[in-house]
Amino acid sequence: MGTPECYYCKAKEHCIAAAQPGSVVCMMNRMRYGGTHADDAPPRTEAVYCQFCGQPLKVIGQKRFCNNTRCLNRYNDV
Repeated sequence: MGTPECYYCKAKEHCIAAAQPGSVVCMMNRMRYGGTHADDAPPRTEAVYCQFCGQPLKVIGQKRFCNNTRCLNRYNDV
């Protein structure tokens, strides 16, 4: 239970101390008490800069667009 993989696990209260992440005991507890490895991932932060040109993004509603006029990704939501 002290490993980083177990930090966000929904079944961590029900695991024994000897259970390794990815083991059969771990999988059984996950199936029984809910959750998958995808559920354990921490929430993602919103992008602030364009991944193509590095310029700050313009926020319109909940979508983020590149503010650079020369960027190839200007009209696509990042």
